[in-house]
Amino acid sequence: MLLYILPTVAQDELKMPNLKWYLSEDKSSYAGMLMVNQIWTRYIQNNPDKNGVEQYGDFDLGVRRSRLIFYTYLMDRVFIYTQIGADGLTYRAQQKPGISLYNAQTEFIVSKDKFHVGFGLNTWNGISRYNNNKLLECLVIDSPGFAYPVGGRFDKFGRQLGIYAKGTLSKLHYRVSVVKPFEYGADSISSPVTTERLNENFAIKGYFEWQFFDKENTLFPYMTMNNLGRAKLFNIGAGFYYHPEAMLVEAEKDLSTVDPFLRDWLIMRGAEHLLPDFAAYGPSDISDIFTAAVDIFVDMPTKNNGAITSYLGYYYNFFGKNYLRSMSKMNVSRMPVEIALPQGIGNSEWEVGTGHIVRGEFGYLLPGQGLKNRFQPYGAFTFKKFEALVDASFQFDAGINWLMYGHHIKWTLQYSSRPIYTVEDGQQFWTSSKGQVILQTQIYF
Repeated sequence: MLLYILPTVAQDELKMPNLKWYLSEDKSSYAGMLMVNQIWTRYIQNNPDKNGVEQYGDFDLGVRRSRLIFYTYLMDRVFIYTQIGADGLTYRAQQKPGISLYNAQTEFIVSKDKFHVGFGLNTWNGISRYNNNKLLECLVIDSPGFAYPVGGRFDKFGRQLGIYAKGTLSKLHYRVSVVKPFEYGADSISSPVTTERLNENFAIKGYFEWQFFDKENTLFPYMTMNNLGRAKLFNIGAGFYYHPEAMLVEAEKDLSTVDPFLRDWLIMRGAEHLLPDFAAYGPSDISDIFTAAVDIFVDMPTKNNGAITSYLGYYYNFFGKNYLRSMSKMNVSRMPVEIALPQGIGNSEWEVGTGHIVRGEFGYLLPGQGLKNRFQPYGAFTFKKFEALVDASFQFDAGINWLMYGHHIKWTLQYSSRPIYTVEDGQQFWTSSKGQVILQTQIYF
């Protein structure tokens, strides 16, 4: 792909209103604010029930994100960053919208650009570029759920409390963190399925990226997934997340717990195969969480002010034997959970599990002048092979961005497929796919 990239002048920056105030005459100290709203209009093909009965579709509007960001940079010495807002508001919300704290971090600049140390609720994450992505500058409409494998479990909105160090040495950008994950999971010694375990252990995570051409601004923790050809970016990265003793592994049935009289009676009748139905589960083994990824990101200007954007990542997740986790975004289905497929109701799907994931994206910014009223078609795919599922799955996204004013005023229309797994003889097979159409309107400044 790189053989077809031609040298050209980078795209002009947009002159967007900037909420930034200088606090010193030499401009070494300043404060600023960002505001963003992302609104979704959707049509969802809902998952069938466990008997294969098709369900109605949902058409709705929702607030995917509404955020306020405040930051202050003082004398090349300290940086303060705070983010508040709300996510996932739908018409089925059962309570008044609440304001959440997303980031609250203080950072000390030991050596400018090379070594910064920070403390607090932060998103200097490991694993991959996607786990650190700038949600305002995505190629696709939103980040995939698997990019946050412990999201909603041991973190909140992709954030954790901890200490981090970050910086750029020559062409190497690094970020490492020691965090205290939020408490979540079972307080038990036995579980019939692999699940999260209450524990007080620290976790460590990191991401390391080699920037072959232009360097990215890393004052903020977020990495662009769609730079619109404003620089020549060709970056290769690798990362990890390790949380010791954070999982309970699915337990086996202990046949010695069957009542002796019942055991003898079943054996006498030749029904030994029913013994596990009357046995209790034995103790679970304890497992670590280890996830890792390698990825490549390319964003290059081309002829006539066009640009290509491409991402390819491989993810390995280990949570213990047969771990599976379903996720959904702004689920509005009314199906009773009692008749749902194991993957869940509405637009739920198996997002995270012990196994392998490959993600690829490609977009092309059509030739034009500046970054006003530009169009960018794109496509993406995700391949998942989880230990607990018989079949691997393949799903895709296809859409187009209308950049009215770069990412600041942007419309995105996308169709996404979703694999449907049904149960046969106690095992899950990929038998069909459903989809959804989303129109997102984004404004930020």
